[in-house]
Amino acid sequence: MDTSKMRNLKELSVEQTFSLFTQSEELKKIATNFFGSMEATLIRSQIIDVLRNYDLGAVTEVYEIFGGYVNRSFGIFTEKDGEKHEYFVRKYKNGITESEIEFEHSMIDYSIEHGLDIAAGLYRTKSGSTFVKKTEGTNGKTTDSYFAVYQFLKGEDLYTWDTPNLNDEEYASAAGVLAMFHNAAKDFDPQGLERVEPKIMEFLPTLPQKFKDLAQTDIDTKFHRYYSGKLNSILEVIERSQIPQDVLEKMPFTPCHNDFHAGNLKYVDSKVVGIFDFDWSKIDRRLFDVTLALAYCCCSWQDEKDGVLLLDKCAIFLKSYQKKLEELQGLEPLNAVEIEYLPTMIAAANIYLINWDVSAYYAGTDLNEYEYIAYLQHNVRLMNWIEDHKEEIGLMAKSILD
Repeated sequence: MDTSKMRNLKELSVEQTFSLFTQSEELKKIATNFFGSMEATLIRSQIIDVLRNYDLGAVTEVYEIFGGYVNRSFGIFTEKDGEKHEYFVRKYKNGITESEIEFEHSMIDYSIEHGLDIAAGLYRTKSGSTFVKKTEGTNGKTTDSYFAVYQFLKGEDLYTWDTPNLNDEEYASAAGVLAMFHNAAKDFDPQGLERVEPKIMEFLPTLPQKFKDLAQTDIDTKFHRYYSGKLNSILEVIERSQIPQDVLEKMPFTPCHNDFHAGNLKYVDSKVVGIFDFDWSKIDRRLFDVTLALAYCCCSWQDEKDGVLLLDKCAIFLKSYQKKLEELQGLEPLNAVEIEYLPTMIAAANIYLINWDVSAYYAGTDLNEYEYIAYLQHNVRLMNWIEDHKEEIGLMAKSILD
């Protein structure tokens, strides 16, 4: 073999290899910083472009608000006629449909008009729309993105969905707000609009096959091993959480927030003064929304108590919910059938959260492995706790009728 015109691929020394590795780390940091800067510049430009559709003044500052997992949220300042104004801008998740946004926005408008005066209201474009559609992409690869501008609510952001450390007065106030929403929206006519996701008792039977398919995913991660090991117990709980149709017919339908947790509320002096994030909303059994709120707001995330449903907090929440509806004299408070089946429905609500955990993980990229396994472990612990304490949950629920 004549090697005179060939390149000799020599083995590098340890020192040379280490030097190149160090340089590659620096290049990785540079690329990450460059991507972050370009992405921030792009989203700022998009928001400025979106605001041109409104008569709200010129954008002067843009701040991203962290905490959400599907949509992106921004606080912006504008200047108009020499005055400074603040607004909340949402960029909706990829894949959402226009009809889902229209459903959400028309329901928000209706609820505000009928008494939910602490909800974040929508601003309309110059043409009267409640959102702006932008088509993004190049070379034939485009995607539709949707933006909406909301009132920026006063009050403090004190909690997140996984830090529901409310005091008793805040629990009572939050429950009263959920009751206000259900009452304000009770007669809302969606006029054919709805979320793509089915109602909970139609959705639940679709999950076993989906969960089994996800367990067949060809990956070897800590999350996947944990999930696969818990699959059979999850499927058993799904089977036990079905509610007969003749019983469901005795449970009122209402528009449901479907994401009612401590992080979607604003507070002043232990009172809830604002509610937002209605993008998961749909019309469903009212009890589902109440029990989903309990699973979010009244379940401990604290160390050895992680996954424990705090029944004393649940009682505060439910009593306040009932009391507010009695005061409003519109939508009836939880009835005897809803109280009886509350333990079953809260099990179903928690399965709904497990579905979010696994769907987000298997659909995602560059996710934090330890973050998502913590979410799944939390909900599996809650699942087991509910199954072991259904009698106590039932007694707590019945106590609110005393």
